[in-house]
Parts: sequence; C-alpha cells; structure tokens
Amino acid sequence: MTNLKFEQFKKSNLKLKELDSIRVKNFKKFETKGFPTKKQEHWKYTDLKNIISRDFDELNIFSENKLSKINNNFLIKNFEHNQIILLNGNFIDSNFDLEDKKRISVKSLKDSFRIKKDFDEIKNFFEDDQNSLITLNNALTNDGVIFKIDDNYSFKKPLIIYNFFNKSSHNKIINNKVFLTLGSGSQLSLIDYYESEDNIKYFNNSIHNYSIKKNAILKKYNINNNLNKSYNYNSTKVKSYSNSVFENFLLSTGPNLIKNEVHCDLLESFSSCFINSIMLLKDEQHHELKTNVNHLYEDCKSSQLVKSVLLNSSNGTYQGKIYVDKNAQKTNGYQLSKALILSENSEFNSKPELEIYADDVKCSHGSTSGNIDENSIFYLMSRGLTKDQARKMIIKGFLNEVIETITDLNVKKLISELFIDNMNKTTL
Repeated sequence: MTNLKFEQFKKSNLKLKELDSIRVKNFKKFETKGFPTKKQEHWKYTDLKNIISRDFDELNIFSENKLSKINNNFLIKNFEHNQIILLNGNFIDSNFDLEDKKRISVKSLKDSFRIKKDFDEIKNFFEDDQNSLITLNNALTNDGVIFKIDDNYSFKKPLIIYNFFNKSSHNKIINNKVFLTLGSGSQLSLIDYYESEDNIKYFNNSIHNYSIKKNAILKKYNINNNLNKSYNYNSTKVKSYSNSVFENFLLSTGPNLIKNEVHCDLLESFSSCFINSIMLLKDEQHHELKTNVNHLYEDCKSSQLVKSVLLNSSNGTYQGKIYVDKNAQKTNGYQLSKALILSENSEFNSKPELEIYADDVKCSHGSTSGNIDENSIFYLMSRGLTKDQARKMIIKGFLNEVIETITDLNVKKLISELFIDNMNKTTL
C-alpha cells in the first residue's frame, strides 16, 4: 500500500544538510512505529493504519517544489481579509495590504531552513515525539509558514490561511508546519481554510505550533466545509501565557476523514482556552476531535463545547481531557459533548476525562447522545413544515449554540453562511 521511501524524498528535495540527521532520526522512528492503530489508547476510535491500507492503493511522499498558480475562484469573496496561500503544503504567496506590514513577519519554512538564526528558533520542534505522525511530519516536512506579530498590534481584518490541494497531490502524503508567535498585547482572528480540486484523494499531515504571549488574544477558526475525498490529520499545540486568550472554533463537515487534535498549555495565571466544535457528518465520513487542555498554573479557565450530528453510516468521536496540575489552584474547567445520531448505521464515541491534582478547583464534564424528539417534529409539521424542514430546523437550533460562541462578528457571519449552505445541501 504505502511507498514511503525516505531516500527518494531526500533526492528530490532541497539539499538541507542541517536537517538531514533530524529527518533521518525521525523517519527511522516512524518506520518502527508505523501509522497509528486502535491498539494505541488515543487512536482507539480511529484505526488510521487500517483506514489507509483500505482506502489507498498506494500512498507516496509528496516532494514537489514547483510553484503553481492558484485558481482565484477558490478565494472567499465579499469578505475583507488578509491571506496566506499554501498549495499542497508549499508557501505560495501572502497579502497584508490591510495591515501595517512593518509589524508583521511572514517567511516560508523552506526559506527559514537556510537561515541559521531562523532554524535555531524552530529546530526544537523537530525533536522526537511519541506521536508517530508528528515524527513522520518532522522527517518529511517540505514547507510551511513562520509567522510573527509584534507586541501590541491588533489586526484590522481577519487572516485566512488558504490550504489548497490540486491534482499533483493525488495519492500523496503532504507534510507541512505552521509556526505562529503572537506578541504581547496583540490580537488576531485566524481562519485555517481547506479546499481541494474535485475527486483528489490525498493525506495531509499538518502540524501547527502557536505561542500566545502575555495579554494577547488569538481567535482561531478551522473550516473544512467542502465535501471531498481527502484524509487529514491536524495537530495544534498552543502555549498560552499570562492573561492570554485562545479561542478555537472547528467546523468539521467536509473530508472523508479528519482527526483534529488541540493541545493547549495554560502556563501562567489568568490564561484562558475555549474550544468549540461542530461535526455534521454523512455517508461514510469519519471525523474525530481530540483535545488536551493542561492547567499548569493557578487562576486559569477553559471551556469546551462539542456538538455533532451523524447521518447515514458516518462515524464521529470526541476525546476531551482537562488536566489540572497540583499548582493550578482556582482552576475553572468545563467540558460538554452532545450528539444527535440520526441513523442506526451511524456511530458516535465520546470520552470526556478529568485528571485533577489540585484542591481548589471547579471542573465539570458531560456527554449525551440520542435522536431527535419525535414530538418536536410532529409539532413543527402541525405548523405546516415538511418532515425534512422540521428536522433541519431542529438540527440548526441544536448546532447554533456552538456558532453563537464565536466572538468575532464578521467571522461568525461567514461561518453561519457556510453552515446554512451546507445544511441546505444535506438530505435528512
């Protein structure tokens, strides 16, 4: 099935001697472990090795360095925003005409490999990891973005990172990284947006590392909305410092398979993390969200709200963990998962966890799943709605609670429109 030959990747890639030993070390570790299986606790609901073996006749390493033009029809219209464009994981272009460019630094990861100072800043992120997909990414990362924002700068408009995939990515595994440092007192709304050409089947292994400095606010939105044949693993690791805020909203409706992982370390007092997600799944889609929020200092707050709707033979999973260190007194942590299972062939798994070592804390979690109340459908039908209209109205109301958590009003309007358009195309 797989044809992951590291020597072929090295020969076709740039001559990056500083990285060679790190890449080789990581790839050997991946060869020992392989793709994750359900034997691993964190992958018990998503047997990636079996899924890839079943769905890919072959899976090769993507290492193309040739730049291509982007079809502008893929860009979001009627929405003022800054942009960074990645094509098949490679940095193509950026546009910050709406901002003070002197306060922003954007470099391709490939260019930073050639600059010792830049490479020294990020090389620790290429160290061994227990997660075999991260070791694979460390070995095979071709490109990505290093993005820094000065202290005390608030973006006027949101930034969209466009992740485009064209026919060159078919039957390929694409590895890329994004590094973001948000300076003290700064603010940014960031949209991670995914789009692919029709019928392209690929595996995207994407690793994001964010550092949110004192008094900074990062509002991050993952939009994977358009139905496609892609397979995705997205890992986001966040370090939050004193009085910082990290908000993460995930709209998960499009690909065949996606596993989103969000790991947030609350490192200093009064830092906050809010994770909210919608899964709207149909056919044989398989989506999972795994979160780890680590309260490592006192007076920190976190909240997680995940709502899922499953149709046909889809499969959804939420694994959420709140960890409270012994030094993290006065912690406030909340976690809730709710799912509507609308087909006897659908499956939803929920695994909420609390691990608490402090005394003065306020933490709670909950998980429910079930079908739509037939009395509610009957009531709406008695008011003139069809059964399909009634079910859609109930589902929209059920999921709208999550959309209401979005605090950037312009982004909320955009995501609401995408969500409603998706709902209108869905047959219940």
